[in-house]
Amino acid sequence: MQQHFSITNTDQWVSGMSVESFLDKFFRRQGYTIERATQHEERVLCLGDRKFAKGDRSSWIEYKSGIQTFYTGNVFLETVSVDTTNKPGWVYTCQADFILYAAVLNKKILVFRPEKLREEIENLKEKFIETKTGKNQNKGYNTHGVIVPLEYAEKNLAEKVLTW
Repeated sequence: MQQHFSITNTDQWVSGMSVESFLDKFFRRQGYTIERATQHEERVLCLGDRKFAKGDRSSWIEYKSGIQTFYTGNVFLETVSVDTTNKPGWVYTCQADFILYAAVLNKKILVFRPEKLREEIENLKEKFIETKTGKNQNKGYNTHGVIVPLEYAEKNLAEKVLTW
C-alpha cells in the first residue's frame, strides 16, 4: 500500500506555522489588522500569506522564515521552488507588496520588496553561492536558492530591519 505524503506532517511545516503565528501576534501588537489570504490569492495570484491594514492603508504580505539563519548567518532567497518541474521560486513569483523574512532566533525581521530582490537576484547569483536545500527537506524534489550573508541582506537588500 502506498503512503500518501502530506506537507502538514513535516517539521518544516510545523516550524513555518509557528513563525506565522508569531508574526501575526507581533504585527497585531503594532496595530495592524491582519487577514489570511485565500488559497487562490496565495497560491494562484501569489499575493502573499496575509493582507495587513492600518488606518486607510493596506498591503499584501508574504511570510518567509529563516530558522537556519541563526546557525548559518545566511538568508536563503528561493530561486527554484521545485526542481523536478523547474518551478520558479518566490524571489521570481511573489507579487506581495512586502516579504517579511523572519530570522526569529536572531530576533530580526527583514522587510524586503519583491521587485528589489528580482532586480538584484542575478547579481546575487554571481556574488554568492546558489545551492539546493539539504537533508531531504522535501520529498522527491529539491528547492534551490542563493545563500546571502545576513549582514549583506540587512545592509543592501532589506528596506527595513525590525528587532525585538
